[in-house]
Amino acid sequence: MSLVVLSEVTKRFHPDRPPAVDRLSLAIARGEILALLGPSGSGKTTILRLIAGFESPDDGRIMLGGRLVVEAGHERMIAVPPEQRQVGIVFQDYALFPHLTVEANVAFGLHALTRAVRGERIREILHLVGLADLGRRYPHELSGGQQQRVALARALAPAPALLLLDEPFSNLDADLRAQMRDEVERVLRSTGTTAIFVTHDQEEAFTIADRVGVLDRGRLEQLGAPETIYHAPATRFVAEFVGAADFLPGIVTPEGIVTEIGTFANVQARAPGERVRVMLRPDDVTFVAGHDGEAIILRRDFRGSETLYCLGLPSGDRVHSSQPSSAAFTVGTRVHLEVPAIHVVTFPAE
Repeated sequence: MSLVVLSEVTKRFHPDRPPAVDRLSLAIARGEILALLGPSGSGKTTILRLIAGFESPDDGRIMLGGRLVVEAGHERMIAVPPEQRQVGIVFQDYALFPHLTVEANVAFGLHALTRAVRGERIREILHLVGLADLGRRYPHELSGGQQQRVALARALAPAPALLLLDEPFSNLDADLRAQMRDEVERVLRSTGTTAIFVTHDQEEAFTIADRVGVLDRGRLEQLGAPETIYHAPATRFVAEFVGAADFLPGIVTPEGIVTEIGTFANVQARAPGERVRVMLRPDDVTFVAGHDGEAIILRRDFRGSETLYCLGLPSGDRVHSSQPSSAAFTVGTRVHLEVPAIHVVTFPAE
């Protein structure tokens, strides 16, 4: 049985504007880590607030652990208060109490326990997040990564059925961000905690999550494994949001989809004569230099471990190719394209 079930959930903040969350339905299994991915304003944080009980939906229902916690619509409202939902949350700014020690911050949600049991739980959770020796310090005495660990420990201490994380790495620099991402995943996996993780960073979503839900203007565009989201996007929005993509015009024939750079398999069984756009990722495209090449290098972006080339085609369309950084071709070089695209995805032409 799913731990979390949302059914046709809608939330409006203004009657004259589109909904922040629009008829959202999804289910999350026990022990699963789900990432909600989307641009600013797509409804990611609102969904967390609806599940936690900080906001109430205008329509729909939410169930946690088989229990109905909110149902709205038809002039009725049933709602379980946030403190009775067994949901922990890690905020973007951590929201630590500056006047309390690390131990006191972690103990905040444990008042129902006896002193001895509470102390043991604090020691256990601080050890889990690698802060066993820092319990007497105050938040201002900690680094950003340590503060994040405290926030995670405080959320996990009451053993919530569900943990919600609202862009918890956004305040960290790139190196610490990657380290903390790995640490948080380790803690979640080791405790078997069900979690919903909100981010606008596809790398974070793909690294941590079992499944990724891509949102646009409050609607769930696609929900699936990271590999599926990347290689088989359901909509053009998903294709463009989760990674660099070019779209070449093509026409469906009995032999396949004919484009300027070759013929691709018609894996989606589109009707002959249909005009489409073929999605190409930079890692789908490679090339070799040749004075009579059909394409020309227009731009070269060195990115450390890779180099991204922008290639101009005779029609004026462009495609991009990701190559090892050791391969150095100059702007203006003519090249022959090689496109061994394994995942052929097309969308209807505009």
